[in-house]
Amino acid sequence: MKYRRARKPGQWLIAILCTAACVNDADDTTKASPESVPVFAGPAEILAPGSISDNRWQWRITFTPDGDTAYFAVSDDFFPASRRATIVTSHRRQDGTWSTPSVAPFSGTYSDIDPFITPDGSRLYFSSIRPLNGRAKPDLDLFYVERTADGWTDPVRLGPEVNSDLDELYASATSDGTLFFGVGPSAPTPDADWDIYHSRPTGGGFAPREAVAEINTDLSFDTDDPTADWEFNPEISPDGRTLIFTSLRPGGFGRGDLYITRYDGTRWSEPVNLGAPVNTSDDEFHPVISRDGRTLYFGRTIFEPVLVPGDLYHVPIANEEQQ
Repeated sequence: MKYRRARKPGQWLIAILCTAACVNDADDTTKASPESVPVFAGPAEILAPGSISDNRWQWRITFTPDGDTAYFAVSDDFFPASRRATIVTSHRRQDGTWSTPSVAPFSGTYSDIDPFITPDGSRLYFSSIRPLNGRAKPDLDLFYVERTADGWTDPVRLGPEVNSDLDELYASATSDGTLFFGVGPSAPTPDADWDIYHSRPTGGGFAPREAVAEINTDLSFDTDDPTADWEFNPEISPDGRTLIFTSLRPGGFGRGDLYITRYDGTRWSEPVNLGAPVNTSDDEFHPVISRDGRTLYFGRTIFEPVLVPGDLYHVPIANEEQQ
């Protein structure tokens, strides 16, 4: 899920797209940089232009544990409106460049997006619009495939403890298998907004999902700003103690911004805006931390002076000697 011009269809989207770049006025408090916020060691740059980032829209990237194979989603049109995307894969060559993406073996027939490979590389979660028991189910549900010696298994839909008649998007998982994901409606409505949930593994499935209450905002529905209390795109660390996510809450740099929160074993800290060079007056979304913790990947859509299809970006995270 995304941001102020969110991944949602309908005429409301056109109006949101036409708003000024900084829908939310900047607020010095939310843009403070406490010790919990990473220090970035350089500017944000487009990831692998011409191979991974091309003239299509790119969405959420994930890597195998060795970092040499990437899975991400692409679409010819803006996904929130078209609700059509395909998961592709690319391999890092010996010279560090990336191969031309090819369609992942489990994708290409239905609309698939938001792949995530678990820390041990054994499972890949993704969101998809696929039939259920032979009947159309137009909302996005969470699925997984498992790694075998012969490749990925056929997709398995998660059960009703996780999936619902709303959209479930952007799964990520801790090393112990706890799943974080976003849940929300297909368009702004007074009845539901986008919130972040988690579900703990139990037996062969998952316990009923629970909202991450400390970080989900709860504002009165405003027809002039219907997505102001949306949180989504949760990227959880393997140890379950750091969460980066996208929010449209007031006080950001404009449109979608990335925020960080830490878990102390009891509760999540107050989310803090990641600030520059990640967040801008454009739209930032889909955060991903590299396996070694040295790089933040994310999506960005530039709106001014013209709308540019979203690309994937990367920015180095400083080590202690660089801070």
